[in-house]
Amino acid sequence: MRCALCLILIYGSLTCLQSQNSNWFAGARVAYQNTWILNSDDFDQGGELDYVATFKPAIGLILGYKLNSKLNLQTGISYSLQGQNYETAGNEDADYETELNYLKIPLLLSFRPKPDSKIGWIVQGGLQISLLSDAKSSRENFFGIYSSVLKDAKNYYVSTGIEFVAGLGAEYQTGSHAFRFMLQADYGLSDIEKTEKKPGLRSVSSNATIALPMLSYLYAF
Repeated sequence: MRCALCLILIYGSLTCLQSQNSNWFAGARVAYQNTWILNSDDFDQGGELDYVATFKPAIGLILGYKLNSKLNLQTGISYSLQGQNYETAGNEDADYETELNYLKIPLLLSFRPKPDSKIGWIVQGGLQISLLSDAKSSRENFFGIYSSVLKDAKNYYVSTGIEFVAGLGAEYQTGSHAFRFMLQADYGLSDIEKTEKKPGLRSVSSNATIALPMLSYLYAF
């Protein structure tokens, strides 16, 4: 429901702007992400809980405004599949995982030092709201070592979070069209797990992703 509402708002904004010659631009993006759930207690488990490299996709829509020739403000909406895979003492038969899917709304500032060149570097930074859409886990009691059963875990995770976002890449411009190749990372600024659901003195867990890469298409109105 939240996703549909955001898409309607973005579509309405684009419809209003389409007939105007303005500084607005819009587009779409797709990313292949290396995702992590960082927790110091989990790292200390040794062979009972080994982190496994986890890769998942993200897709989204972009809406932005050019503040001047070098700076623009960018928002939009994206759907990000995240989580963490684990294994026990290198045993592939004991693989287990946590899956967390988010709806994300960023507010980013982009800087392009050479706006008149067709190809140029671009730097981005800002914050984003992260809304939990779905959560599943096959960890024992959701935060334990191992279980083979993947269960609904949404009640054990915080529904809303704030993340820091930073990116570096290149942009190719031709007329009203632009193509971006970015390496982008985001990091959660708060605990993603509900404190009252944690076992004992479990430490803070943070989401982190690195887009390797993120590809975007933009159209200027």
